Amino acid sequence: MPGYVHNLVDLFTLAPDHLLMSLAFLAAIMAGNDLVRTALMVELTRNPLVHMVLNVLTLLPAFLIAAILFASAWLHPTQRWINLLYALLLYVAWYIGGAITKLARRDTEGADPGFMSVGALVTFPVGLLAALIF
Repeated sequence: MPGYVHNLVDLFTLAPDHLLMSLAFLAAIMAGNDLVRTALMVELTRNPLVHMVLNVLTLLPAFLIAAILFASAWLHPTQRWINLLYALLLYVAWYIGGAITKLARRDTEGADPGFMSVGALVTFPVGLLAALIF
């Protein structure tokens, strides 16, 4: 496996020796996701296709974190329980980033705590199941 692929796998699986970089990388992905959502909300507010894309982008971090918790529990079983705490920290960053999107325009959807909470109902059961299995 080439070195850059190995590094990406380490970043996406919360490898213990790259943990701070992993968390920063994932927080940057979530921030970029919020920026894309905000740009779409401000520019194309009435387009139904954009509304669907916004809903997908709202839940995308939840599925990403769930996949990361599963892969991390599989590749780094000694970290499986602490990774749930790291996922919770990523959720805090995600909620804060979502709240900041309301600053762009108050009449947009901005942060949708309902969708984010549904995301938590996806992420944490997968993480708990992975921690119990591996």
